[in-house]
Amino acid sequence: MSPAMHDEHNRTTSDTLLFTLLSQEDQHHYSQINNIQLPHHILHILHQLTSLLHSSSTLWMSITLLKKLILQQHSIDLIIVIASFTLAHKYQQSHIIDYQLIAQSSHIDDIQLIHDAEVAILDALSYDISVSTPDDFFSYLSNLANNDEEGKDIIEQARCSLSSTSLSHQTFDLLHNYPSSIVVLSLISHHFTSNSFINEQIKSFVLHKKDASNYLKQLIHCTTQLQSHMAQS
Repeated sequence: MSPAMHDEHNRTTSDTLLFTLLSQEDQHHYSQINNIQLPHHILHILHQLTSLLHSSSTLWMSITLLKKLILQQHSIDLIIVIASFTLAHKYQQSHIIDYQLIAQSSHIDDIQLIHDAEVAILDALSYDISVSTPDDFFSYLSNLANNDEEGKDIIEQARCSLSSTSLSHQTFDLLHNYPSSIVVLSLISHHFTSNSFINEQIKSFVLHKKDASNYLKQLIHCTTQLQSHMAQS
């Protein structure tokens, strides 16, 4: 394969992957789910669980699962919140969950309650728990930027800032109300805006969206709010 054909193949592959990720996101976020606000006590529980398992992708997936359950008018209690997190962790990560640690930290006496709730969530969602998380988009951009060291550094700085324990609850409460791709682009823009690779990717994301105009408005709004929050923290 000639270099030109190889580059064209890579562009086609990356466009297909981006289209898949954004289409999946449209399914979850450009409907009622995007407008659902999780109560602060639920977000607090999820933050506590994240401090035990250290996975931002698990956190974001569990938030979406809970919003989908709320949309279906499924009752949400402590066990369901924990089960959404453990279910998301098993989906996103490969290592074994320490259910005993989670149960003890959450004052749950019987681990089987968590297992039963995981099955109940799967049944309620018809086993459709595939969710695009910020980490999916960070990985996509990082792989695409393999020849742009500055771009890769910017992406990794943004990724680290999202998973950092120093991220304020107020900032997280803001970000979780936006689609994952907007969270990623806003964080990257906050760190750096004059890199040509990053600017091209922002354009590509907007062009690939079902409602490009609304998406751009959301991106600008999120970025502006994020900058304000970061300046105050």
